[in-house]
Amino acid sequence: MMPTSSIYEVSLTNITQGQIFSPPAVLAHTPKMPLWTAGASASVALEALAEGGDTSQLSALPGIEKSIASTGPILPGETMNWTVELSEMDAQALSLATMLINTNDGFTGLTDMDLSSLAMGESYQKMLIVYDAGTEMNDEIAMPGSGGEAFNTSRMGDVDRVYAHAGVLTSLELSSSVLLPEHKFDNPAGKLIIKRVQ
Repeated sequence: MMPTSSIYEVSLTNITQGQIFSPPAVLAHTPKMPLWTAGASASVALEALAEGGDTSQLSALPGIEKSIASTGPILPGETMNWTVELSEMDAQALSLATMLINTNDGFTGLTDMDLSSLAMGESYQKMLIVYDAGTEMNDEIAMPGSGGEAFNTSRMGDVDRVYAHAGVLTSLELSSSVLLPEHKFDNPAGKLIIKRVQ
């Protein structure tokens, strides 16, 4: 007998005024394998995502069974959709992560959701807060969104733990900042909906 499949529709909406989400990573993986834990040090793979929007290292982590490529960034007010098909032989945990590109190391997403808990036709909705990877000083200068530096292995100047992002100051409050008032955000920054359709 062929394994049966479950199909999920995943949508992510950028609800910020002026922050752009980097192309997200949508990953199916072994359960109980969180990509980040608040209060713990970020992995190098998460650092690469949070500082430069690079999802390749997250996609290559042991335990990742499926990585769904995104077509591009998500602009403010836009929604991106994916269809995730998993057989009963596949791992049933899902994570999604994206960088806010006008930050030094800010990211948002959901990690290690147990999809097997969703019944047919049932939806899961979550408003997503922004996390700081704690790997780069929030100088609001060296950021991908402003054409500045992306990933850097140094963690000098920050706390080296994942925490809830305090937001950005912009040039109105930090004279050296290259950010504009529209880059400000107050949690949450994204709206995620996962619906099981088969």
